[in-house]
Amino acid sequence: MSDPHSRDPHAEPDAHDAGDSADAQAYSAYPDGYDDAEDFDDADDYGPEPADRQSWKSHLAASPVRLVLAAIVVGAVVAGCIVAALGGFGDKGDVATSSIGESQRGPDKNAFNQSVPGDCLTWPADNPGKPSKVDCAQQHYFEVAGVTDTSAYPGTEFSSNAPWPGTDWFSTFRDEHCPTAVSAYLGGKLDPQGRFSVGLMYPSAEQWSDGERALRCGLQLSDSQGRLQPFLGKVGSQDQSLQWPAGTCIGINAQRQPTDAVACSEPHAFQVTAVVDLSGTFGAANSGAPAPSVDKQNAQLTKICPDLTDTFFGGDAKFAKTTLNVQWSTIAEPSWAAGSRKVVCYVGLPDAGGFATLVGDARQTLLINGKIPNPPPAQPPGRILPTAVPLPGGVEPNPTEMPAPNPVG
Repeated sequence: MSDPHSRDPHAEPDAHDAGDSADAQAYSAYPDGYDDAEDFDDADDYGPEPADRQSWKSHLAASPVRLVLAAIVVGAVVAGCIVAALGGFGDKGDVATSSIGESQRGPDKNAFNQSVPGDCLTWPADNPGKPSKVDCAQQHYFEVAGVTDTSAYPGTEFSSNAPWPGTDWFSTFRDEHCPTAVSAYLGGKLDPQGRFSVGLMYPSAEQWSDGERALRCGLQLSDSQGRLQPFLGKVGSQDQSLQWPAGTCIGINAQRQPTDAVACSEPHAFQVTAVVDLSGTFGAANSGAPAPSVDKQNAQLTKICPDLTDTFFGGDAKFAKTTLNVQWSTIAEPSWAAGSRKVVCYVGLPDAGGFATLVGDARQTLLINGKIPNPPPAQPPGRILPTAVPLPGGVEPNPTEMPAPNPVG
């Protein structure tokens, strides 16, 4: 086997089926995410993608590494939106109800219906029906981006006697209204392939019957299964790139595609070796610098990721023993325009149209598809990448290959 550094660093597994996993199929009725920056300017762009429009799969195919990573993002966006739609408030209506009589009933004030853009909300695990406002520097599940005044809507949809619309209606409302609200809130700078997705919080059936009509568009972080994850800080003040700290292992599913961060003792697709900020080379988020092409990013990362990976492993020789490849992500133009500047270097191996299954921290005891890596024997200097012997001045090499002489006798 050749030196992992000599292999094509972009020999990425074929991710043509990344969007066809069971998770993605389960949410096929909802939009897969955003294909370009213009999607944030027109709410009518959301919904099923026209057949003649470039799909997210072909849009990302120019960068195989980014395609595999983006499969995680698409799963998070699709599933995350549904979690926001189905889990904004439970049907049991856990938010405290009003004690006003039947003829005068209405919603009590709470952190949800009193929230304004810029507020951050959290709640007990798996119980968003009991939200509380926290400082955005603390862990939270939802950042409010827009407040919907339902009294301004014509018709009887939000009247006091209107029946609870149901989750499908709220999902449609989210798709039609929230992307525009979030875009305005962030100044058009939501990374369509980043960590965060657009969500909607809405009242449960019981709260609706008590007169609650508040709706909040906002931002959330979810895993590949659509489970909301807590995060720190406001979205607009941080790099939204998909990233994990060095040493993080990213799980693997039945289709051999990456999922979420897991303990390295569990099966995983790859392990992150470094996070690289490209702003120093290609321009900071607010510099107005144009997005570098994938080729330019690759040229830069070819110089950086192998060395950072060797450092992560404690030397080239230790890394070579793993037989893994160095790979990295790149930043697409819409993500660059949103201010994302960070990429990850990582190690893994392509296998069967996806990733090989790794178990264990690659710096310690590693299994690849259940087997201990078998590195090639060390070669004498110059055997793998031979260096030409200098010739005297004026002497040209002989292009004619002569057969070796037969042994005498």
